[in-house]
Amino acid sequence: MAKHRLLRIPFLIAVLTATMLVVSVACGSSAEPTAEPASQPASSSGGAPAPTAVPATSPPTAVKPTGKLTIAITDMGNETPSVWQEFAFGKAYMRFLYDALTGTNDAGEVDKTTGAAKEWSMSSDARKWTFILRDNIKFHNGDQLTAEDAKFSIGLVTSEDSITSYKGTVKAAIADQDSITVVSPTELVINTSSPSGFLNWFISDIQGVEGLIQPKNYTESVGNDEFSQNPVGSGPYKWVDQRKGDFMEMEAVDNHWRDGASRFKSLLWRIIPEESTRIAALKAGEVDVISVSRERAPQLKADGLNIFSKEGASVLGLYFHEQWRDDSVWKDINVRKAFNLAINREEICEFVFAGQCSPARVYPWPDIAPGTDNSLEPVAFDPVEAKRLLDASNYNGEEVAIRSYPRADVPEGPRFIEAVGAYLTDIGVNVKIIPTEYASYRQERLAHTLDNGSGYLAAPNRPLAGFVGLMRVLNHTDGTFTSTNDPEIDRLIEALEAGIAPADVEAASVALYRYMYSQFSHLTCCNMNISYATNDKITSWDLGKRVWDDGFTNLVQR
Repeated sequence: MAKHRLLRIPFLIAVLTATMLVVSVACGSSAEPTAEPASQPASSSGGAPAPTAVPATSPPTAVKPTGKLTIAITDMGNETPSVWQEFAFGKAYMRFLYDALTGTNDAGEVDKTTGAAKEWSMSSDARKWTFILRDNIKFHNGDQLTAEDAKFSIGLVTSEDSITSYKGTVKAAIADQDSITVVSPTELVINTSSPSGFLNWFISDIQGVEGLIQPKNYTESVGNDEFSQNPVGSGPYKWVDQRKGDFMEMEAVDNHWRDGASRFKSLLWRIIPEESTRIAALKAGEVDVISVSRERAPQLKADGLNIFSKEGASVLGLYFHEQWRDDSVWKDINVRKAFNLAINREEICEFVFAGQCSPARVYPWPDIAPGTDNSLEPVAFDPVEAKRLLDASNYNGEEVAIRSYPRADVPEGPRFIEAVGAYLTDIGVNVKIIPTEYASYRQERLAHTLDNGSGYLAAPNRPLAGFVGLMRVLNHTDGTFTSTNDPEIDRLIEALEAGIAPADVEAASVALYRYMYSQFSHLTCCNMNISYATNDKITSWDLGKRVWDDGFTNLVQR
């Protein structure tokens, strides 16, 4: 059987790959050249005994943004530019429009120079946080950004109708608006409902959009619907126009408080799900930056395009949704283990991802992440044992419906799902693959209507504080997207959240990691690299270490 697998899966994937590489060209805006900053003349003076006239010099020429940058990716989150109506996957564009309460840097650290708060402090019991805001930040409509706006925005992202990805983590720390006190326009005090040693991370822009700030007065004056059509933020770019599912356009402010003058006056985002169409648009000069699969990156580099990658950026895995329900095929640990044994991670890495990945141990931790156990090994490929476990389990041929869709970070998504489906079919699983869009799958996750259903994500690497915020969302019984309902997982997550000393937090993370490894809580696949291709308008690019944002703002900075 193993020999049969090795011959059939590469052939299947090769056929799928060939089918998907039909090139079609999409219409788009043409690229424009970028002007270089004007040089500034140096003044000079003479040293003779008698004074001499010095020629007058012109004042320095102000640097202005010029030209256009066009970025094409597969999707842009919910495409709704309000801080409480956007997913974490929309943060790539949201960071152009808004500032965060707590700033971060490209190293993935909180940073007091990059956010609205210039100082913050935590009480010894981690239950009281004080934030001191800058007094020189203005929204794009001219209003001053104040502590009232920060409080208002936290209220939005924790509200009942909020769809933000890490809402549950923030709400677990900040019970309600009464927990937040505006001391002055530049001082905000938050009293948490339990010790929260990482609150400054949770309301930053390191993970999702929960830390971003939108103006209270403007939002209340125009209403939520109008705001989402004509948003106002304080970021380096302001809103221009949008056609959902097609494009989003922004314009640089002349001199942002943090970033100064951007390189490009106009920023155009285009949504192009098909990789062949994105590549054709890049080669035709219609776009400047595209997300690209690992498989196509080497050839594009040989064609003279620039390739920028983030190594070991994420871990790819599938969720066993609603596994706590009595009729779930995944309530039986033997079924979860069988699924994990059934897939050949090394073949997937070689034939789907062009060798740009490696087998991983436990989703959602990449192997290079903090708070993990390097002594554990990825689950070995063993289809014989997988079939034995499946036959001995309570599985009776129920249909398992796996959602399939491309994403900006995993353009190969549909091919990956086809490969997984083939492996599972070989051990006797009744697999149905449902092509869809990620946004539709996300709605099913939120509604918990995915009985015996599955879908994938590539969870990015992040600082230890990021995993503290992530695990409640994904695996606590009260989590927004939980696929588990396990009292021991809940206990371990709560212990992780209660930690304050770094050593205690790391130990709690390792304990949770080991337990989820033993329970086969998800179908873990691979550690992934992420790649983008650009034309010569972009010759350097630090993709950074923020989550769900590959340093796109660095593309426009001088």
